[in-house]
Amino acid sequence: MAISEHAKPVRSNGRRRRTSVDLATTKPGTPGGIFMRQFWHAIARSVDVPAGKAVPVRVMNEDYTLFRGASGRAQLVAQRCPHRGALMHLGWVENDDIRCVYHGWKYDCAGQCIEAPAEKAGFEKNVHIPVFPTAEAFELIYGYFGPGEPPAFPPYPESQGEGIIEAWPAWGIVPCNYLQSFENSMDEVHVAFVHAPGGSHAKLSVDLPIITAEETPWGMMRYGNRATGLTRHTLHYAPNIVRTIIPPQFGMEGVGGWPEITFHFTPVDDENHQWFVSAKTYVTGSDVEPYWEKRREFYAKCAAAPNVQALVNDIWAGKVTYADVRHPILARIQDIAVQAGQGRIENKEIETLGRSDAGLALWRRILQRELETIAAGGAPKKWQRPPDDVVPTLGA
Repeated sequence: MAISEHAKPVRSNGRRRRTSVDLATTKPGTPGGIFMRQFWHAIARSVDVPAGKAVPVRVMNEDYTLFRGASGRAQLVAQRCPHRGALMHLGWVENDDIRCVYHGWKYDCAGQCIEAPAEKAGFEKNVHIPVFPTAEAFELIYGYFGPGEPPAFPPYPESQGEGIIEAWPAWGIVPCNYLQSFENSMDEVHVAFVHAPGGSHAKLSVDLPIITAEETPWGMMRYGNRATGLTRHTLHYAPNIVRTIIPPQFGMEGVGGWPEITFHFTPVDDENHQWFVSAKTYVTGSDVEPYWEKRREFYAKCAAAPNVQALVNDIWAGKVTYADVRHPILARIQDIAVQAGQGRIENKEIETLGRSDAGLALWRRILQRELETIAAGGAPKKWQRPPDDVVPTLGA
């Protein structure tokens, strides 16, 4: 497949057309913030928010309270009580309602205040707390933060075939802009170098791929064509999701083959983001228990291992040699050390892009087009949910 016109390599040496919009920001009211709020965003693992629990979440520079009611429904409301601004996650979940810890004002799942102790009867009818749509799929909780009705859910289809869907632990905040990780997911060449120490991606490093990409109604399809005849089809869903097939990770070799994983790079603010990863491994029947046994062994190793960010900090400081690091989630450490090592918000003006950057070059052009359209008051593209038969593949 020929490289698309939009995906031609560009050089960041002053000859590239400069954009008048900030591609990195997701602050409310900015073109980037408006663009990002058209979509569902993964905000937590389902298992981390059991019934009766309320937790704070920060998404795209704004703060919220996420809780699960007795019915099992995940709910998302504003961070603070509209009475005196107390943090709502400090309060109590009662059935499907939430009560503020400060003065006991209680809100139902529609945001209506239904109890305001010490106030006149009927006072509560005039009080509301903002609420935001939520939905769950792939063992993840998603939130919608834009105006009007949310788009179709789930944001992408599940692949055919029986298997186990598992959401990986978040393992902390990634200290850089979300776009750096999303662009890294478009860079298939990096695996031969970033992940060479430890050999976690050895099967993909046999020969370097030629990267091509094309815009689709749902985002971008990227192709990694190798001299061996192997082609990797990777899906990049607008605005921040990548779906691909990877070698078995974390000691899972020999169980279920190559899993399909979906990364959600959810902005916390402009300088931090989280990775929410949902994986489908094709194990059934008698292979299920050996799979979970290996997973339990892996999580025990993670619990006993050094803190990921502390280790990354030691790498950056030169206290630990990058090539000598070994860890149960080594690939994550390697990626964070490189991606966040570019800076909290990478300075793209000093880059020199080449042929291998075709995927990220295309996405930047798409993002620039969309944000400039929004800034000019125009109508951005109507992104579609991907069809069920468009899935990542790896083969001839």
